[in-house]
Amino acid sequence: MDMKKLTSVMTLVLICTMSLGQSALASFTDVPESHENYQAITYLQSKGIIQGYEDGTFRPDQEVVRAEAVKIIIAPLFQELPESTVNPFPDVAANEWFAKYVEKAKEQGVVSGDGDTGNFVGGRYVNLVEYLKILLLAYKVNLDNYHNQTEIIFNDVTNLGEWFIPYVYYASTTNLIHADSTNNIYPGQALTRAEVAEITYRLIINIKGGEVQLYLSMAESEMIKILQYIEANNIDGAEASSIKAVSYTDQAKSLSPDETIVQAAHKIALAFDELVKGYRAGIDQNLESAQTHASSAWGLAEEAKGIDASVAGLALKIQDIAHAMAEEARA
Repeated sequence: MDMKKLTSVMTLVLICTMSLGQSALASFTDVPESHENYQAITYLQSKGIIQGYEDGTFRPDQEVVRAEAVKIIIAPLFQELPESTVNPFPDVAANEWFAKYVEKAKEQGVVSGDGDTGNFVGGRYVNLVEYLKILLLAYKVNLDNYHNQTEIIFNDVTNLGEWFIPYVYYASTTNLIHADSTNNIYPGQALTRAEVAEITYRLIINIKGGEVQLYLSMAESEMIKILQYIEANNIDGAEASSIKAVSYTDQAKSLSPDETIVQAAHKIALAFDELVKGYRAGIDQNLESAQTHASSAWGLAEEAKGIDASVAGLALKIQDIAHAMAEEARA
């Protein structure tokens, strides 16, 4: 079964109304569509929240300093800020490029000076808990239910009296952050530009569309990756993304079981899962199984169309791929 032949029917641009939508921009040269944080980075770029460098790169692995973090957070919330006329902090002159953002953040009670010197220390790298605090305070997130925690949920956050507990627990329960495979979040570790983009994006999506929308958006991102992985003959990557896509739509469905777009999205994710299983069967030369999975994918896509017509375009793409897979297996 010729797997590369089948990818010729695919499009690497996934158009789906599950997402809030984002402008089609040329991606940064160092952030391909298969990048883990591509959707977050592209969305924030389309909103003017983040920018790249003159050489066309984004530098996703570059660590972020406090001055940059405050600008990323404050700029979209207060777009017409006047230039500073006073020094916001002893170490922030009024003519610094970031002064007006720091001044507004200070005015809003989002940042304060160092306890010993009163300095802002804008050149210091921002860590996870600092960024969460600035971000959540700036967006005026209600944290009343996240104080007085009694359960330790991360291996590296064991002191529930730490100042950052409400921010971390909110971020965890609303899907802004995830522990790694060792159940650690590394609260004091400097954040990269990609990590800052991802956290900020998830909060904005949460605020605009709620947690359900966030899960759908994350599922869509994994579906894009599936196509990318299959194009690259990376079946292991496709299988991993397929599992995530189904899981995200499962979670969306558990929160909003009666919403038709959620039901349709779940069917679409299951259809993608069947396609991936069909590709695996094709690689293993189990052609009968490949046909079975192709048929299942086609049927699930048809069900999705019947549930919510807004996914019809995507469902048709899946059916094209499923048809080509079945034909190739029969040949």
